[in-house]
Amino acid sequence: MKTNKNIHHILVIDDDEFLLLAIQKKLELADYKVTTSSNVHDAYFKLNMTKPDLIILDVIMPDLNGVEFMHLINSQSMADKTPIILMSFLPRQDLYKMGYDLGSAYYLDKPFDVNKLPVLIKRTMFNA
Repeated sequence: MKTNKNIHHILVIDDDEFLLLAIQKKLELADYKVTTSSNVHDAYFKLNMTKPDLIILDVIMPDLNGVEFMHLINSQSMADKTPIILMSFLPRQDLYKMGYDLGSAYYLDKPFDVNKLPVLIKRTMFNA
């Protein structure tokens, strides 16, 4: 996991277009470069094209869930040492350990206040 490194580019993956746009706008206002994807197939392509400093990944996705996506990108060393924040409506206990074992830096319970996301990113990444 990258620690004590400035986060500049964030890849956000979520099938909720409204939340995706809200996260993108809030992070761009905080001076982050943001790439978004509404499905993991598109995210896989974008991850091949660029190396984000952080990935924010929804667990429940229509095609491949976030944990399976983490397995895939870890098996191919695509996101090697890139911190991942998982987010979900599902109870934290069900997925926290699995995500942590795969390299997740943090688990974000939905719903959350997008206004607090930039502070959470800085706190999480510098205390990881």
